[in-house]
Amino acid sequence: MSDENKQITGQAMGHNGIISYEVDVDDNQVKDLKILQHSETSGIFNQVIDKLKQRIIDGQSFDVDAISGATVMTQALLDSAKDAVAKADVKLTPVPQTNTAHETKNLKTDVLIIGGGEAGLVAGCRALTLGQKVTLVEKNGYLGGATILNGSNVTGTGSHVSAKIFGQGTDSPDQLAQDVARESKHSNDPELTDLMVHNIGPAIDFISEFAGLDYQKAQTQTVEHSVERQIELPTASSYEFIQKVSQAFTDHGGEIILGARVEELIRNQKGVVNGVVAEAQNATLNIKARSVVLAAGGHGANTKMRGAESKGIDYYGPMTSTGDAYSFNGDLDLKTRNLDWYKVYPHGVEVEPGIAKLTTYASKKATDMGAIYVNTKGNRIVDESSAYTNARDAILAQPDKVTFMLMDERTWKQVYDLLILHDFTAKEIKKFFDDKDKLPIFTKGSLADVAQAAGVDPDQLAKTVATYQADVQAGKDSQFGRDPEYLHAFEGDTYYLVEQRGRFATTLGGYVTDRKTLELLDTHDQPVANYYGAGEIIGGANGHDSMPSMMNTWGISSGYVAGAQASQNADQRKADGDDDTNIVALVGTNASKSYNRKLLHSMQHLFGKEVDFEVCEIKDLPMFNEDLAENEPAAVKALAAKVAAADGVVIGVPEYDHAVPASLKSALEWLSSVEHPFTDKAVMIVGTSLGIQGTVRAQMNLRQILDAPGVNAKVLPGNEFMLPQASNKFDDHDHLTDANSENFLKSCFNKFLVFIKQDDADKVTA
Repeated sequence: MSDENKQITGQAMGHNGIISYEVDVDDNQVKDLKILQHSETSGIFNQVIDKLKQRIIDGQSFDVDAISGATVMTQALLDSAKDAVAKADVKLTPVPQTNTAHETKNLKTDVLIIGGGEAGLVAGCRALTLGQKVTLVEKNGYLGGATILNGSNVTGTGSHVSAKIFGQGTDSPDQLAQDVARESKHSNDPELTDLMVHNIGPAIDFISEFAGLDYQKAQTQTVEHSVERQIELPTASSYEFIQKVSQAFTDHGGEIILGARVEELIRNQKGVVNGVVAEAQNATLNIKARSVVLAAGGHGANTKMRGAESKGIDYYGPMTSTGDAYSFNGDLDLKTRNLDWYKVYPHGVEVEPGIAKLTTYASKKATDMGAIYVNTKGNRIVDESSAYTNARDAILAQPDKVTFMLMDERTWKQVYDLLILHDFTAKEIKKFFDDKDKLPIFTKGSLADVAQAAGVDPDQLAKTVATYQADVQAGKDSQFGRDPEYLHAFEGDTYYLVEQRGRFATTLGGYVTDRKTLELLDTHDQPVANYYGAGEIIGGANGHDSMPSMMNTWGISSGYVAGAQASQNADQRKADGDDDTNIVALVGTNASKSYNRKLLHSMQHLFGKEVDFEVCEIKDLPMFNEDLAENEPAAVKALAAKVAAADGVVIGVPEYDHAVPASLKSALEWLSSVEHPFTDKAVMIVGTSLGIQGTVRAQMNLRQILDAPGVNAKVLPGNEFMLPQASNKFDDHDHLTDANSENFLKSCFNKFLVFIKQDDADKVTA
């Protein structure tokens, strides 16, 4: 190996533990970043690591942006690798980066999806197939939301997919609904449950075909379900779902914008939801949409929003589930219910205070092989092989809300394999055993040894084990009536004892929707036009306790319905004609640099949320020539069509020699010869100049032209906006810096909108 070629290894402390990595350097240039081992959530890690690596290589620096939503993990890697490379005496030469100015982008789509979890992706895919243009925004730098932490298990009731797996006639939507009601103790909303159970079949068939998902029988069929109906993907991972569905979404023309955090809703002049404002890197996005689907995550990571029910229960969901929607929807007066309900599982180990990692697959395997749950008094607390809810309630009933899973070495070996398969590492588990004074409690040894290490009463634990062994021998559980199928004697003298705590990732309460259309409702039970909900943020379908597989069932089925309803609404709005005021703004010069162009872009920034404001150029139009009138240039036809379709036109006019520029006069001659799009069109004139008069003479000249026969525009009287000394009135983003001027411009423009409405009313009554 030459001095120029180096493989530099190091370790970073990620969110879940140590990340071991290697940086490959050749001739003082980073060639690769390789991850050797990690214990991060694979579905997130796999999506962000390549992006991070590319940023490093492109910039030849570790001083690059971390990935939003995975900041702790990616920033730790950047800091550690920067230090390791420096210590190896590597002198990187950063590639100069272009400083991208922050800009405002105005986008339009038919259906806008807020949130990139399974509900949002399914809604987007459904709307795409129904002919809509679909844009999905996700605040994180990766897709998946809370879904990414789940398995892929879901119910397939009523689907052709499930019929092939389980046979015909083994299940029905009504039977699934009965199970939901029973397990939630009838706390569910029956009509919303009905929507879920009758749509999950068509939804599974749809998304399986659309994204090439090959569902199979789930390895675990839990006892909460009265029949075998749970299916999963071959990897058993939700990452496979997110990866394949998002790929199919983009392949079919869907647009995904990552790292775009919704800050507020856009509403039109009638107060109707019309899109969102989202903040992305170096850009503010004003996204107009005919329909909006809210598929954002819950609020589990927001400790200020949590209710009393969550106290003493560890959280294992994404730290980005902060309930943002409850902020940007704040002034809509939306109806909510049961915000303090959580989906609590009994299978978790606390890896840091208040934070857990799930052990569901491993814990289920352990109890299938005969493991028992004991409390600190050394007593068994539950039938370990009954429904998860029984174990959960038994754990939460303990004063410390903790139980311990006791097993033999034979069982531990299989538990260990499943822990490794599902987000734990060998090094991490070894550390649990070695750090006897820290949580979580993992211990092995004789019965007395594990009791002492865990603070369990050793005498009572010995009696409990003796009773259990006798029950196994007799083939009958004398304490809890456990199914004999799961009564297995402990083998050998080595025991393993692992803590189990209640933990939750998802919230069960949320916004209230119409039970058929999934339109969001306000506190007066009135639907909010153009606004639909799906996924975790909509509460009710599963009640106070969802069965295993039912959170995914709700996400997929609600996304399927919301996508279809949003598409239908978008089609209706197209048929009715969009009710947004459409403003076309003409840059009154063909010069490449113009303060009047800056002024119009400033207006687009100020007013683009309440109206459609499009800035159009005249620089591509040829000089007017009457000889060409019979063969009108295509550029003229296109501009004439935009002016004709507009509700109003704004003209930003410079002043040349006390008059309008020749290029603007030429453009207006084109637009008043063969075609006459300005006839009875509402027009507002604005202008700015380097001098102190702000284009006053040009504006007077333009009013004369617009009043000429063949033009016949209706110019807003008075309200003359003339901005002097333009050179110091705009920032680098083409935004006005003078507050008084901005306020006056807003006043003039608001009067222009009133002028347009009055003009439209006069046309109707004429």
